[in-house]
Amino acid sequence: MHRSTSPTTRPTTRTCVLHTKPNLILCLFLWWVSVGCATNPVTGKSELSVISESWELTTGKQQYQPMRQRQGGDYLADPEVQNYVREVGNKLAAVSDRELPYEFHVVNDGTPNAWALPGGKIAIHRGLLTELKSEAELAAVLGHEIVHAAAKHGAKNIQRGVLLQSTVALAGVATRDSDYARYAELGVGLGAALISTKYGRDAERESDLYGMNYMHRAGYDPMGAVELQQTFVNLSKDRKRNKLTELFASHPPSEERVEANRRHAATLPKGGIRGAARYQQVMRRLTETKPAYEAYDEATKAFADADFSEARRLANKALAREPKEARFHSLLGDIANVDDRLPGAQRHYRNAIRLNDSFFYPHLQSGLVSRDLGELAAAKRSLNRSVELLPTATAYKTLGDIAETEGNLPAAKEYYAAASKDPGTAGQAALTSLIKLEVAAQPGAYIDTAIGLANNGEWIIAVRNNAPRAFTAIELELVYRATDGSIQRRQLSLPGTLAAQSTGQTRSGLDANTTTNPQVRVRRVALAADA
Repeated sequence: MHRSTSPTTRPTTRTCVLHTKPNLILCLFLWWVSVGCATNPVTGKSELSVISESWELTTGKQQYQPMRQRQGGDYLADPEVQNYVREVGNKLAAVSDRELPYEFHVVNDGTPNAWALPGGKIAIHRGLLTELKSEAELAAVLGHEIVHAAAKHGAKNIQRGVLLQSTVALAGVATRDSDYARYAELGVGLGAALISTKYGRDAERESDLYGMNYMHRAGYDPMGAVELQQTFVNLSKDRKRNKLTELFASHPPSEERVEANRRHAATLPKGGIRGAARYQQVMRRLTETKPAYEAYDEATKAFADADFSEARRLANKALAREPKEARFHSLLGDIANVDDRLPGAQRHYRNAIRLNDSFFYPHLQSGLVSRDLGELAAAKRSLNRSVELLPTATAYKTLGDIAETEGNLPAAKEYYAAASKDPGTAGQAALTSLIKLEVAAQPGAYIDTAIGLANNGEWIIAVRNNAPRAFTAIELELVYRATDGSIQRRQLSLPGTLAAQSTGQTRSGLDANTTTNPQVRVRRVALAADA
């Protein structure tokens, strides 16, 4: 029975499977920095700058799609919402103080949140859109995030060492409440930290005030920013609104911010677009289908509790209310999957793909089902599409299994090596498979040997296991020259199991008086049963 489970460049050497994320991030950081002074394009202040614009643009571009994928993908059930957010965002970007390749996407996640990556890559969650009341409030959110990108606030955190110190600790923050958190291990780090690290008070104040300037320049009423912050203050006092915790962690509201915004609004010309009626019109479907997403949230909880009958009932309830939501079909596919109704599961996953081809999850699950049904060509197509959208250890491990089954061992090794970068279950299983293939082709791939003399003159062979897995049944061949000048061979074995990263030894039964120039090669090793 297949259950729903959780990979991006492919490493080509064994050293690439070591888990050195902090070192990788530090290397990337050092690669892209350039030290100097620069004028902040938003504030006009002269600042020490060690982060190049190339780093900003490259990081934002590389991390933008993976971060959206890990949080549920883009909201596509009502394309008008995405078009509207992009329209408002572009109006603000056009009057910002820094020209960047700005992008705006609505993330299909119920958590009320918004975030910005360096280089102008901005996202707002479906769950925040249902909390706003007007286009002016939407402009306040997007303007705020534009300033974070334009004023290099994320880059400044790296410059101060904040992210380099906290990347590992924050790696799961951005996705811990997501249904897809279990797929977020491979590649999580810098992107998650960038959108989860708390900005300093100065950065928040700058984003509020300069964001209001952008609102005014774009024709919006800056009072929308005052109303937005007041709404957040009111919500933060409501302990029942736990979903807002993530937003408030990175953008903490306060009465002080409300008053600061009010004072700044008073310095700007009065009037401007409020857009309450238009906002409500565009968000009508999203507002009306909010109960469907609430039913879906309850269904995912029931599924996690193995109450599959209730999960199915709630998922169908959600689907009846919003038939264009792909995630509802995916959940029904997961439920059918655990019931071993694979054709039914496949039907649901393909319905999800039909509604949203740009989200990794149904492609991944469809590929796994095709694998289980023996449809390997279809499995490879679906899994490769999922990897294009979000590399996951599960997809790479499964592609490796298929390649191994088909006898394509070089491809299998590359897939396993890619998956093995994930410290989770799938990644570690892939690492085991990779080591198994490598020692089958070259038994001494992970073994070092050395020959020494014991006090009694006997040759002793030391064996070092450099692999992160235990080996057993280690067979050696000792080649030496006998006293008569002939080349002789002796088969030896290392007793028991040699643990990972450990050293053992075996006696040769030969001494230096009767042999010369002894050399050892590894003839065979096997992974220990519990490796």
